[in-house]
Amino acid sequence: MLAAAGAVCGAVEKEPLYLDRTQLVDVRIKDLISRMTPEEKMQELAGKAGGPGELRLKIPPFNTTEAVHGYMSGIGATIFPHSIAMASSWNEKLMLEMADTIAAEMVAANAQQAWSPLMDVARDPRWGRMEETYGEDTYLVTRMGVAFIKGLQRHNLIATPKHFAAHGAPQGGRDSNDVGYSERVMREYYLPSFRAAFLEAGAMATMSAYSTWFDAPAVSSEYLLKGILREEWGFQGFIVSDCTSIAHLTYKHYVAADYVDAARLALKAGVSYNCGEVYAREDVIQAVADGRIPMADVDYAVSRTIRAKFLTNLFEAPRAKLLKEGGKDWNSPKHSAVALDAARQSLILLKNKDSLLPLSKNIKSIAIIGENAKTQQLGDYSAKPLEGQLVSILDGVKKTVGPDVIVRYAEGYDHKFPSAFMGISKAVKAARASDVAIVVVGDLGDITSGEGHDRADLDLPRGQKELVKAIYKTGTPVVLIIVSGRPYTIEWEADNIKAIIQTFYPGQEGGTAAAEVLFGDYNPAGRLPVTYPRYAGQLPLNYNPKPSGRGYKYINMDASPRYRFGHGLSYTRFRYSNLKVSPEKTADGLVTVSADIENIGGRDGDEVAQLYVTDMLATVDTPVSQLMGFSRVNIKAGEKATVAFSLNAYQLSLLDRNMDRVLEPGKFKVMVGGVSPWAQPEDRFKDRIGYSGPEEGVVGEFEATERIAANFEYSLAAPQTAKAGEPFEVIVKVNNKGRMTDVGEVKLFADGAVAGVKRFEVAPGKPKSLTFAVALKAAGEIQLTAVGKSGLAKQTIKVIQ
Repeated sequence: MLAAAGAVCGAVEKEPLYLDRTQLVDVRIKDLISRMTPEEKMQELAGKAGGPGELRLKIPPFNTTEAVHGYMSGIGATIFPHSIAMASSWNEKLMLEMADTIAAEMVAANAQQAWSPLMDVARDPRWGRMEETYGEDTYLVTRMGVAFIKGLQRHNLIATPKHFAAHGAPQGGRDSNDVGYSERVMREYYLPSFRAAFLEAGAMATMSAYSTWFDAPAVSSEYLLKGILREEWGFQGFIVSDCTSIAHLTYKHYVAADYVDAARLALKAGVSYNCGEVYAREDVIQAVADGRIPMADVDYAVSRTIRAKFLTNLFEAPRAKLLKEGGKDWNSPKHSAVALDAARQSLILLKNKDSLLPLSKNIKSIAIIGENAKTQQLGDYSAKPLEGQLVSILDGVKKTVGPDVIVRYAEGYDHKFPSAFMGISKAVKAARASDVAIVVVGDLGDITSGEGHDRADLDLPRGQKELVKAIYKTGTPVVLIIVSGRPYTIEWEADNIKAIIQTFYPGQEGGTAAAEVLFGDYNPAGRLPVTYPRYAGQLPLNYNPKPSGRGYKYINMDASPRYRFGHGLSYTRFRYSNLKVSPEKTADGLVTVSADIENIGGRDGDEVAQLYVTDMLATVDTPVSQLMGFSRVNIKAGEKATVAFSLNAYQLSLLDRNMDRVLEPGKFKVMVGGVSPWAQPEDRFKDRIGYSGPEEGVVGEFEATERIAANFEYSLAAPQTAKAGEPFEVIVKVNNKGRMTDVGEVKLFADGAVAGVKRFEVAPGKPKSLTFAVALKAAGEIQLTAVGKSGLAKQTIKVIQ
């Protein structure tokens, strides 16, 4: 091991600069790093709490946890609906409230950082981690994720959106595979949610992905982690590696010769915190000490974690040990009420033929059938519940109907004994003796869903389809409830079962919420955040494809989904009218869209109004429709409400053939309704896409009359003279004289040779300065040239010996 820290730093000062909170953060960071040994720096990056650096220099550790749907490290902490269920609520305010509640329980537990939320756009339901995401649409993922981050971080906590980037769409739905996408696809679908996480929500950390992009593992991708994340978006926080992913550079990706090489690559890309053991290895620490791993890269990585600790006042108020039990207000009545409201708002009524639901509470007998009726499924990254904390569907129904109703429970099929179908006969007997059968199917915990549980098909787990068919044959009316982390292919069930409810993973209060919907105490209004396919062979199947050059069908399979993105029924009906677009012709890309919604049924209820836009003619392929707004509104029976949405030029823009962001002049179709618009994907797809009538939605149009784009100008500032071999600073200032925010790249040339490359994103009227460190060996008159998108700048300097 290396020399003791005290021998290196000399006498201990009474008040080092880094402990003086009146000093600027950058001054404190520089002072602290100057006092740290290589070993202490690497222990900081390895998260080794209680290491010698922390004891000697009083560096507080982060207390880190997972919190995608509750404080995971706390036994008995409130368990909210999983992310895919929260997305089904289509309610940003609800997400904010949930994040606030999780934050309160984290604070009570002395937690400082949450490795949450997932900002992955999940466009393949075969992927096992879909349950942790907010679904398939970039805009919906963005709005729900931004709300989560804001709710968490306003409690002086650190959110860590993950997995950067495109982890949610691996090839074939296989976790952590090469995503294989072009830069265009990445910037259109998979990067915008993260951009908003940092630029809008101000997330202080992020976690890199396991997967690869452009043949570089994400944890070592300088283009992704430096060029886009730091240079374009100005991210000042710290990057966490997904667990063991730095080690994967050796024995999985084969891009690093050994662990020292792996650490070098990750540090060069700017990865600070290593979830794993690579940074803590003695051979890696020694490589830092003897210069084989550049100290500048190590210091940069350390500065990112230290900055976050200063900004959250962790040095002044270090956290006690992470609490695992007995936290204040964990699962308090107030917090469990938030979980119940979230569960209610997330439930989706997929089908309700002949108004089978809601059921009457005066019904004489009910059969509750299925393993998942008695066992509440929670999904991955859930806290361990206390006894009695979870309300199953069986519990919820019993409490709702009262003691006079006969409730018969039968397990049906037991997945623990896959050869035993004997339980189905008992379930059939219970159904025949009852007025209605509620059959609960879906996932079986981490056996069928979650991290590392990708599927080649989307069939219901073994035995469940047979169980549903057997109950159906009894002639007793059947209500099917699906508890799962992803959509399943339910063609037979959708054709034959009259009422179907999708709960996804509804959290600890899911049974109460399901019972309230079953018996009409709550009018459901959840909407699908993902397209429900008919067969796995249709995948990829999303609501917003780009028009094809040919056909969309297989010869033996329909092109349509079973249930469209945004679909969900209610116990009342709504009618849309009076669509207004103002102005009808826009020169600046600013548009307001409004529509009236009337509740024409007999019950009060929520409607989720969804705004979709189609660019009718463009220089590149654009999606047939794109979600650009949503609003969940409560409307009383017989009354009317107006929803309004605002659009801007950036939302309406595209990436043209040169990858420039542009709002092109032309017509846009605008659609406001209760589900994503639809047309059979054939010729004239964009012309035909829309709604079947006013109960689905209304359609209009507007026109953009002017081209709106960025216009970058460059200036270069360097010293008049420089000494050969000694580094000096060159500042390239980028000014956007146009009307569109865009990204670009500046290459700095010194006497014709590339001296540096930097990425940038610049909004109109907001210049950005890019600093290059340059060292020139040869003496003489040297020309510096900065070359970027649409321009360049030059300056000649004199280099002396």
